[in-house]
Amino acid sequence: MDWDKDPVQVARDLIDERFPLATAAFLGGSVAAGNYTANSDLDIVVIVDDLPNAFRETLEHRGWPVELFCHTIESFQDFVARDTQDRRPPLLHMCAEGFLMLDADGTGQCMRAEARALLDVGPPIPTATELEDRRYGCTDLLEDLIGARDDDERLFVAARLLTCAGELALVVQNKWLGHGKWLLRRLKEAKADELVDAYRALARGEGAEWFIEVVEHVLVSAGGRLEAGYRREATPR
Repeated sequence: MDWDKDPVQVARDLIDERFPLATAAFLGGSVAAGNYTANSDLDIVVIVDDLPNAFRETLEHRGWPVELFCHTIESFQDFVARDTQDRRPPLLHMCAEGFLMLDADGTGQCMRAEARALLDVGPPIPTATELEDRRYGCTDLLEDLIGARDDDERLFVAARLLTCAGELALVVQNKWLGHGKWLLRRLKEAKADELVDAYRALARGEGAEWFIEVVEHVLVSAGGRLEAGYRREATPR
């Protein structure tokens, strides 16, 4: 990695070389936030009017790993709509919080303003079906954790339950979700990270009681445990 080269300039050079007709480009992630490390990559959203198909590509440029997200305005909006329904809109976050590197015709400023507005509105209100599905999944894992026979089994079940209960806690508050480290960050933003503290205690071998208690609290906030009476019809093929 070329640490002597400004990563923003590296990203700009890549856009100039590969996408000379781009109308907008954003640099997101830790580099845009100014807290990048030796393991960071360049997360770049590029808008090109005549792009045949939207695509995502991983590559290396001047020693930097790069994640490219290439779209037309139409495909960008389609992906944002889909990601918004899923409560995980990485493109919105990159445009709202990232660095606007290129704005040839005002498209970038419009995208940034719209992204910030959509993030402020928040995700869709959860449906009763979604809440039931999430409650059932958490309840099932919680029972597995309570009945786990050894520490290794308990640790694996708890890891899955941490994600499920963390997502449920955020859905109840109507907050955005995230994968991996982004789920942790969303939990901290929502001040719902006691789950993480309790899981850490479990992982240290201090018992599962605290973690179970916190998960139970999350379930109560969503309507309680759900087991008997849960039913879903198979989709006809």
